Amino acid sequence: MGTITYTDITEECKPGGRSEVCASSDREAEQEVRHLQELKLGTLEVQETVHTVTVFASVFLLLTILIVIMLMKNYSKRMGWFIAAVLTVMGGITFEFMSGGFLVHDMFRSSDYCILWAHIFYAIVAPIFTLYFIETERDEGQEWDGQFWFSLQGLIAILTISFILFANDSFFRWTAFLMEYVIIIFMLLISSKDIRASIGFVIGCLFPVAVSFIGMMGAGVNVTGIGMSMLLLVVMFLYQIDVERELFLREAALSENKVALMMEQIHPHFIYNSLQQIALLCDEDSEAVKPAILNFSGHLRNNLESLTSVEMIPFLEEMKHVDMFVELAMITQSRGFEVIKDYEVTDFSIPALTVQPLMENAIKYGVDMSTEGDKVIIRTRIDKGFYVIIVSDDGHGRRTELKTQKEHKSVGIKNVRTRLKLMCNGELSIKQTEQGTSQIIRIPIFDK
Repeated sequence: MGTITYTDITEECKPGGRSEVCASSDREAEQEVRHLQELKLGTLEVQETVHTVTVFASVFLLLTILIVIMLMKNYSKRMGWFIAAVLTVMGGITFEFMSGGFLVHDMFRSSDYCILWAHIFYAIVAPIFTLYFIETERDEGQEWDGQFWFSLQGLIAILTISFILFANDSFFRWTAFLMEYVIIIFMLLISSKDIRASIGFVIGCLFPVAVSFIGMMGAGVNVTGIGMSMLLLVVMFLYQIDVERELFLREAALSENKVALMMEQIHPHFIYNSLQQIALLCDEDSEAVKPAILNFSGHLRNNLESLTSVEMIPFLEEMKHVDMFVELAMITQSRGFEVIKDYEVTDFSIPALTVQPLMENAIKYGVDMSTEGDKVIIRTRIDKGFYVIIVSDDGHGRRTELKTQKEHKSVGIKNVRTRLKLMCNGELSIKQTEQGTSQIIRIPIFDK
């Protein structure tokens, strides 16, 4: 059986040839072209549908992340970088949204032009996340060469943007984009001292990596927005875990501090000396006995109540506790002294049992243990975003402080510093001069 060649068909399609064969060949060619066109249109429709679904899913994820951020009470520097990354991804998503015809503006010539700007925004995210990861490690007390990693990531981002703007081959664009997140993964695995804590970040970076491979294969499906949104979601989830872990560790440290503080405040020698002095008052000044006993019992009660408190208390409430201690110290200390109060601000809160131990140090180890000086001054100020409490004494001259008294004083200062750090991120500093000692508390001012 013979075959029909192209020459045969051509001859048959000439004038006078067999028109039926020619017409049949034309119909088959038209059907094949129509089939290819339908297949191409179907593929484009699938790609557009996938793109639309991923854009709307990205918008939903980003809105969820923003709501969670808005519900947070305190913002760290690390969270500041995360918010910057969220806003940058939102810029990219906005351009992807416009590429689908949902938002149109005259300055954007086509949907491809919108996608180009979207990818420029996405290229900036990696350097921002580099700063976020570095800040995460710094919070844990780890020192990184952050300048090196950020500079390297910045150069790769510039290279990526250059490919996006000027390279005709999309393969180079996606390769540069892939390099950004490969660098982040290497940075985490090499520089992080706690690999287990970095695994979650590595998993989050796999989403942009997968997006890059899809783009390099020329699949024609733009899923960059959903990949970046999933990265943000993973990092947000890990941030919440870190916050919960830090809160747990802080509460555990605070509980340990309460035990130490109890041993410090309910000091056996102080109780013995107070009771002994009250007993002497029975013979010397019987009318002063009852107020002394009331001050002593009130002092002990306030100590015990403060130890169970996990909330900040008003400054003036702490000063009531201080006044009771001063009244007791008036009858128990060997040298007389004067307390001067100079308050510029009182409407703020502090951790319980922070000023009273400092007052005890100023009286017992400042004035009473020195041969000169008899004044203790309490001042409050506002200075550069901090509430400042200054407890100073003018005790100077020859010291009579014993080793056990120095240890007792050191423990008290350590307990105050711990409570300030855990409960309000405050700090305590001590300045000693030839004319006396100043104990300075600085508490950050938070919006009420």
